[in-house]
Amino acid sequence: MDKRLLLGETKYIEYKRNYSKTLMKTVSAFANYHDGFILIGIDDEGEIVGVDNVDELRLMIENAINDSVEPRPFYEIEIEKIEDKLVIILKVYKGEYTPYSINNKAFKRMDTSTIQVDRLAHNELILLGRNQSFETLKVTTNELEFKNLSSKLKKELNIRKATNDLLITLGLVNNNNYNNGALLFSDSNPLYSSRIQLIAYTDKTVMQIKDREELHNISIIEQYDKCIDFYRKHINVGEVIDGPYRKTIEEVPLVAYREAIANAIVHRDYLREAHIKVEMYNDRIEIVSPGTLPVGLSEEEFRNGNISILRNRMVADIFLRLKIIEKIGTGIKRIKSYYQDYSVQPSLEVYENSIRVILPKVTFESTSIVSNVDSRMFDLNENEKRIVTILKNNELMSRSEIEVALGLKRTQTGDLLRSLRQLNFIVKIGSGSNVKYKLL
Repeated sequence: MDKRLLLGETKYIEYKRNYSKTLMKTVSAFANYHDGFILIGIDDEGEIVGVDNVDELRLMIENAINDSVEPRPFYEIEIEKIEDKLVIILKVYKGEYTPYSINNKAFKRMDTSTIQVDRLAHNELILLGRNQSFETLKVTTNELEFKNLSSKLKKELNIRKATNDLLITLGLVNNNNYNNGALLFSDSNPLYSSRIQLIAYTDKTVMQIKDREELHNISIIEQYDKCIDFYRKHINVGEVIDGPYRKTIEEVPLVAYREAIANAIVHRDYLREAHIKVEMYNDRIEIVSPGTLPVGLSEEEFRNGNISILRNRMVADIFLRLKIIEKIGTGIKRIKSYYQDYSVQPSLEVYENSIRVILPKVTFESTSIVSNVDSRMFDLNENEKRIVTILKNNELMSRSEIEVALGLKRTQTGDLLRSLRQLNFIVKIGSGSNVKYKLL
C-alpha cells in the first residue's frame, strides 16, 4: 500500500470511520474529475479503527456502487491490514462517460469535502461525456462575416479569405452549420459570455477609474488586439543601461501580459455568462478568467505548467495557427520565465468559479534605469504617449500606419505628430507620400 494514503485527507483521499451510503457521492466526484481513494476504517483524525465483516462490507459497497451510480464507474476494492486492523481501500478511477450521477446529481471534490456541482459544471460534464465542448455546439444563424479572421490569416498564413472550406478545416462549420466557435471568431460575435472588461485605476487606495473599455460584439481575435492596445496605453516603458547598451523594460513584461490574456481567452469557460476582467492598478495587473480549471487538471499541474488540458481546443488551435500563442501548454511557464530576472513574481490563484493571474509591476529603482525616453513623457497626453510607445517598437512608421494602429482620424493623428515634432520627440524622414516618422 502507498504510505501517502495515511498522511491525511486531501482532495484525492477521503477517510470514513464506518461505511455509509453517503460515500457514493465521493465515488461520483472521483469518477467525474480525477482518480481518488476512499479508506474505510480510518476516522477523520487519521486514527486507524478498522472494520469488521470485511467480506460482507465489500459486497455491500460493490452493490451500492452498481445500483446507485449511473453510469457504472470503474473501481477496485482492496483489503489491507494496518496496525493489526483491517481497512478497506476503495480506488475509483476517473471515467470517460461523465457525468457519473446519483439520482441525476453529480458531485465533485472541494478540498477535503464532496459537494454537488452547479448546473453549468453539470452541463460541462455532459458535453465531455459526449466528447463535445461549448465551441462545437451548432447555432442556427447563417449570417456571419469573418473579415478580421481573414485579415489575420492573410498576414500570418498568406491565406486571402476565410472560405467555407477553410472554415470547415478550422472546425467552425460542421455539417453546413456554424457552431459557437464560429460565433466567437465572427466580426459581430454575439456571445454574451465572451465579453472582456478593461479597467485602469488611478490609485490603489482610492480605486478611482481613469479608463474603462467593454469589449463585446467583436471577434475574440480583435478582443486580444484591443487588450494589447489597452496595455500600451497605460503601462510605462523604461530603459535599463547595460554597459554601452540600453535595454527596454516594461513595468509589466508585455510578453507575460500577452500570454496571460491569450490564456484567459483560450481557456475560459464560455458556458458561464461572466466577463473576463482585466484590472490595471498602480502596482499590478489582475486578469480574472471565468470558470475554474478544466476537468482532469490539478492545481499543482496548472501552477507548474506541466500539462495542458484544453477546454476550447478549436480556439486554441486557431490562436496557435495565427501565432498568438506559440505552443499549447507552455503559457504558464512562459509567464513565469519573463519574471525570472525580477524580485517580484507573478501569482496564480484558483477559485471555484474563476482563475486569477496577478502580474506585479517591476519597479524602476536602479540608478541605471532611465525614464520613458526622458522625463518630458509625463507631460504628454495619452495619445501622444501611445505614439511614442508604438514608435519604440517600430523604427519607422508612416502617418497612415500610426493612424490605423491608434484607431484615430487623419487630422487628429496629424496634430499629434506635429506636437511631438515640436517637442523634439520624433523626426520626419523623407518627403511627399514617402514620409516616415521615427523617435529621436
